[in-house]
Amino acid sequence: MGVIRRHAAFRAIAVAVGALTIWTACGAGWHQPERLPSPLPQRQQVRVWHQGGMARWHGVIVTADSVSGIHWRQPVSCDTCRVTLPCATVDSLQLGNPMRGFWRGVGITAGILGVITYITCRSVPCG
Repeated sequence: MGVIRRHAAFRAIAVAVGALTIWTACGAGWHQPERLPSPLPQRQQVRVWHQGGMARWHGVIVTADSVSGIHWRQPVSCDTCRVTLPCATVDSLQLGNPMRGFWRGVGITAGILGVITYITCRSVPCG
């Protein structure tokens, strides 16, 4: 009976770790800066909110009257992929770093698994 409870506890922990990993890995840290850095780095990902929708770009250039960028899945060097919107149609811009969110998720998951392994080996003889 104790073994069954232990397996159920490990299963619950695994589900919690999986949920936490998915939750943290999705966090790109999207934020709306008070002032945009000028110029934006080429690979800086930007969410452009306009006319009730959202586009995700990189290679963004902001001028006095327009915002232009390249869809984030296209290469930054693709000049024919560039889209331009008048500033009057842009509701807001958000900056984010999806890779930082991914590595944060990996680090948190590794840390949690390390703690779980430590606690398990302290309470149940490993080996």
